[in-house]
Amino acid sequence: MSARHVMILASTGSGKTYALTNRFVALLAAGAAPERIVALTFTRKAAGEFFDEILHKLARAAAEADFASRLAADIGRPELGPADFGRFLRTVVDAMPRLRLGTLDGFFARIARAFPYE
Repeated sequence: MSARHVMILASTGSGKTYALTNRFVALLAAGAAPERIVALTFTRKAAGEFFDEILHKLARAAAEADFASRLAADIGRPELGPADFGRFLRTVVDAMPRLRLGTLDGFFARIARAFPYE
């Protein structure tokens, strides 16, 4: 799978979290490892809300067939069902310590610490 870089710029209340969480789920459905997906925002609160919404969305899709159908259609993968979303949820939970969901400043601070002489 080739890397794709996408930046979503929008004002408060415009649906960024919805768009980002759907994009994250779509990447999982395409076979991306959750720890290979970087999702950054400006505040810790927004990063926490983003992560919570991913878990909520996957858990709900795993438990409710109707919601799974809607989410599958939203991400362009209508063949997916609750079992698939349950699998994605397990993958995300197992990868939690390695996820790259956070703030821009935190991400760049990690890079600076990893390469202090460069």
